[in-house]
Amino acid sequence: MEFNTHYLFAAAGNIIPMNAWVPENVIDQIEEYNADPSKVEFYRNGNEYDYAGEKTGVQYNFVPKDWGIPDHVDTLSTLMYNRGSHLYPHRDKWRGLKEDGTVKRDGFRMICHINKTDPKEFCFVVDDKIFKPEPRRWYIVNTQLVHYGFSFEDNVYHLTCGMTLTGPDRQKSIEWIMDHLPYAQDTLDNKGVICTRN
Repeated sequence: MEFNTHYLFAAAGNIIPMNAWVPENVIDQIEEYNADPSKVEFYRNGNEYDYAGEKTGVQYNFVPKDWGIPDHVDTLSTLMYNRGSHLYPHRDKWRGLKEDGTVKRDGFRMICHINKTDPKEFCFVVDDKIFKPEPRRWYIVNTQLVHYGFSFEDNVYHLTCGMTLTGPDRQKSIEWIMDHLPYAQDTLDNKGVICTRN
C-alpha cells in the first residue's frame, strides 16, 4: 500500500496532532515578518464580500527555522481574525485529476491556531464537528472535508501551510510525519504480533 493522504487520514484520523509547536513569542515574530516586505510573498486583505471570509492574511516567502515545520512546506501563511471575521465553509481543492484518474499532486494542509482557541473565542468546525486545538501546536487536517470558522474576539492568529506527498520532497514529507507523529512505533515493531512485547 502506498503512503498517500487517503492512507494517512484513514489510519490516523482527519485531524492529526503533531509533536510540533511554534515558540511562545510567535505573535511577535509574525508582526515583525508582516512589517518586512522582503519576507512576504503577498498580503491578503479580505472583506465582507470575500467568499473565503472577512480576515487578513500574509503569505511568506520563507519558513522560520523555529516554527516546528520543515523548510519544504509551501504557502506558509498567517491568517488574522477580529471579532466578526470568519472563514467561509469550503473544501480545499482536490488537486485535480489526470485523464487516467490519478491525482496530479497529493498533499495536505497543516494548521496551527496560536491563541484564543476556545470555541467561545474562535469556533473552528471540521466536518460539522467543533475542533478545539491546543494553542501553538501543528495539526495535519483533512481539508477536503468541509471546514469553516468564525471569531468572537479580536487579534486571533492562525498559521497554515501545505506539504506535498509527490515530487522530490515526498520522502522528506513522510520522514517528517513519522518523526513527529505521536506514539508512532518503528516499522519493524512487532506489537500485536508477539504477545510478550511490553
